Amino acid sequence: MPLILCLTVAASVGIGVLSAYLAVFGILQACGRASQLQQRPAETRPRLVLVPTQNHASGD
Repeated sequence: MPLILCLTVAASVGIGVLSAYLAVFGILQACGRASQLQQRPAETRPRLVLVPTQNHASGD
């Protein structure tokens, strides 16, 4: 009896983890496809560069 209970719990947890993983993966794929359709091709987009635009005082 304890073995059956242990296997049932392990199987339930495994199925729950797998279904959660598949749900998140599906949501990310759906959102990724929608955003890819709206983006411009890489060669026409301006290159992003990190440039400081403000000088902050350091607690003077």
